Amino acid sequence: MTKLLIKGEKIKLEDIGARSAFNVGVACRVGTESPDISCFGIDAEGKLSDDRYFIFYNQKSSPEKALIAMGRNGEYDEVFSLDLGRLPKSVVRLVFTATLDSGATFAQAANGRLDILSQEGTTASYAFSGKDFSQEKAVIIGEIYLKTVWRFSAVGQGFNGGLSALLSHFGGKEVGAAPSPPPAAEEQKVKLSKVRLDKQGATHKVSLSKAGGQQIFHINLQWDQPPPGQKQGGFLGKLLGGGGGGADLDLGCMWRDRHGNQGVIQPLGENFGSKDSPPYIFLDKDDRSGAAADGENMHIFRPDEMDTVVVFALIYEGTANFSTVNARLTISDGKGGEILVPLNTPDPRRTFCAVALITNDGTSIRFRKEELYFPGHKDCDQHYGFGFRWTAGRK
Repeated sequence: MTKLLIKGEKIKLEDIGARSAFNVGVACRVGTESPDISCFGIDAEGKLSDDRYFIFYNQKSSPEKALIAMGRNGEYDEVFSLDLGRLPKSVVRLVFTATLDSGATFAQAANGRLDILSQEGTTASYAFSGKDFSQEKAVIIGEIYLKTVWRFSAVGQGFNGGLSALLSHFGGKEVGAAPSPPPAAEEQKVKLSKVRLDKQGATHKVSLSKAGGQQIFHINLQWDQPPPGQKQGGFLGKLLGGGGGGADLDLGCMWRDRHGNQGVIQPLGENFGSKDSPPYIFLDKDDRSGAAADGENMHIFRPDEMDTVVVFALIYEGTANFSTVNARLTISDGKGGEILVPLNTPDPRRTFCAVALITNDGTSIRFRKEELYFPGHKDCDQHYGFGFRWTAGRK
């Protein structure tokens, strides 16, 4: 039987059959937006004294794997795997939160809930909705804490300031532009400027208010050469039945701007885009061998003008699939912020990969790892709904 909790109610985990290892599932929707779901591992002073126990979209697990964010699963926007017996003694409270970085607030939330999940099913559930909040952009949903024994508390407490307010509440700090240097003895703070998106669907956001209209994003594709004797493959290999030379990968994108205009930028057809006029996306060259030290590079000069950008990589010739070339995409902002997107789950049957999806919601730019493999451009286009007319091309 599931124990249904109301705001402020507390229970012992042992009373609902939750042992040391179990899962916590969080479901929450605000309009069409999924808030960012996080877990803070807090010490006896109520502080995040070790930022390795801040589990969020850019740090998926604690060092000993006592806390793991496993991602979306069925009805849940995030599922956390917990093993309380493996936590260090310094962590005595686990705080589950949801935050928004758009113009929305939790007053617009549809019904959400936090469930404690065991092998027997859902053992406890705390439900909440928009009527519980007003202008809050961050919510502490619930806490698992140690008081003689481990317990759960249904909290439902809101914060107006979003993630920054939560980090401040727990003694952390979101890194901003040119912060003052901390004293040597100060605790290390949470850093959000370096991001690695390993899993499909992993995301990272950048606020447009911080980026500004003229913020430039640099997208770089690099790869290694396959071992000698690697079978010819790729787009050209399919057209011509063979070929020679090193692996040649192309970087490109399908784009739609906020005015409804759309197009494709890629070396095929020599569609390199433009720096100073729409679409404000420019591909600087075509590295035919992978020998260039800086690979292939594309710049988005006006992300505020963009609606949707699908960044893709295409094997033109020189290798049969992505498994032999260690392809990786890096997105940087020129100010130290960097997102690495490795192609670490290649499909040996495919030579076309939608690597990343970039979207603009009006207040922030979201980068999401796709790593979806398709037979070619047309199939990718159909998946994302651009509706282009495709013909065979060469360079």
